[in-house]
Amino acid sequence: MGWLLVLATIGIMIFSVKSLLKLPWEGYIFSLRNFIYLSLTYSVLLIGFAIIYTAMLVEGVRVVEPVESHSFLSLFMSMVYFSAMMLFSVGNGEMLPEGAGRAVAVAAAFIGQVLPVTVIWTLIAKADSQIFDK
Repeated sequence: MGWLLVLATIGIMIFSVKSLLKLPWEGYIFSLRNFIYLSLTYSVLLIGFAIIYTAMLVEGVRVVEPVESHSFLSLFMSMVYFSAMMLFSVGNGEMLPEGAGRAVAVAAAFIGQVLPVTVIWTLIAKADSQIFDK
């Protein structure tokens, strides 16, 4: 069941990024609407990676060390924190990826670094074809 959840989460994450990159970036380049689109996509990625880490831990795969959890909610919140560290800063604080978690952490770090650049490239490429209000 956990692996089905992982596959569904990956599908949702891919759809979210794909949808973000296909959006018509109208209006101001740095508008509230554009900020909300990007924030929602990052929220999906953050929660998605946390779900992947949590599901792998529940399935018995060691992905992060140390894991201190007294309940499922505390485990999930720890994985949200770890996911944010990998997605936003590529910083390993007091938690370190191990085993299969290293591959997931690399994917999170890669997406966290490449997505902003891709959004900027998309804005620049579409700037000629769209009218940006002042």
